[in-house]
Amino acid sequence: GGGDGVSETQITVQGNDVAFAIHAVVMASVTLSQIGTYDTFTVRPPSRRVVHFLYATAAFCSLYLLSTRIFQGRVNFLGFLYVLGSIKIGITIAKYIPQALLNRSRRSTVGWNVYNVILDLAGGILSLVQLLGDCADMGDWTGITGNPAKIAIALVTICFDLLFLVQHYLLYPVDGPSYSTLPTIEPTEIK
Repeated sequence: GGGDGVSETQITVQGNDVAFAIHAVVMASVTLSQIGTYDTFTVRPPSRRVVHFLYATAAFCSLYLLSTRIFQGRVNFLGFLYVLGSIKIGITIAKYIPQALLNRSRRSTVGWNVYNVILDLAGGILSLVQLLGDCADMGDWTGITGNPAKIAIALVTICFDLLFLVQHYLLYPVDGPSYSTLPTIEPTEIK
């Protein structure tokens, strides 16, 4: 608050939000290390667009931290979290668009498991419900504007997941499972 560029609204960040963020960083790090180990970046390196985005993001974040230190006399960590939230919104939108366009161009959703979309939709709805519940509990609805990244990510997730469900069940339905099932091995009798 007070001149740091952040509004004076109730902040609705809970312990589970922080735990989820830490969990996401750990799991993304594990996934990244697996890509580096099993798919090696030398065989299939990240696209130049991705590399440029990462460098630009790192440069912007560094510039933000440096500029708040210079112009405010201290690093504005809350403002920095808002910057990271805005970046997360952009990444969330960018991760859904290719799948939606691929489904449309192929006129099919074969190749991915619809249950992941249903779980993602449930997560988006529960995130939104938590935010609204926190605001109702505090009796202060300005908390919604105090956490714009959470509400934006929840709404983007819900919208894209609903689009994916419409694509899967209405636009491009399939008769069998839409994903490759794992082969099963019949148990043998021990003699």
